Amino acid sequence: MQSWKLNQKGLTLFELLASIVLLTIVASLAFSAYKFGVNAFQRANEKSELQDEVRIASHVITSKTRFASEVELLSDCPATFKPGFNYICINQKNGRSIEEHVYDTASASHVTHKIVTENLKDPITYTVEFGKTSSSILAYKIISNKNQQRFEVNSEVSLLNIELNKKTITTVGTSSFFALAYKESA
Repeated sequence: MQSWKLNQKGLTLFELLASIVLLTIVASLAFSAYKFGVNAFQRANEKSELQDEVRIASHVITSKTRFASEVELLSDCPATFKPGFNYICINQKNGRSIEEHVYDTASASHVTHKIVTENLKDPITYTVEFGKTSSSILAYKIISNKNQQRFEVNSEVSLLNIELNKKTITTVGTSSFFALAYKESA
């Protein structure tokens, strides 16, 4: 009699299924790590954008007011602007930009510039609150919010011309102050 030797070089069904299960587990772990990395990167990008926008606004407010000859704190951005004064306030329609209304002497009217612009795709909302810690020190707080992330800057500015000329920061109203009027020194 002749005996036949079977070739044992193939995979059984059980071995094939076990390898597929292990491959699926490894692939799902790799995908989860990738998704976590992408989400962390997006959150960091959003936080960085919030910080950049608030720092820009803080820099502009500081540089515009430091040498101002007059400063008034207002409870809200006025509907009509006084000649000779510049204004910094939040866009009244949606709160998605911080604006500066600059008096143009040639046209005798105010021109609006956005300090931080509105992002239509992923809107950022802003809050700016002004106060004074002494007769010549302006305090302000800028808060930005986007997709449940928040960034806040608190700062104080010594108003050098107001201090030099023995003037004081004036307030219009008694509530919180969300707008600022200032005159540039001549």
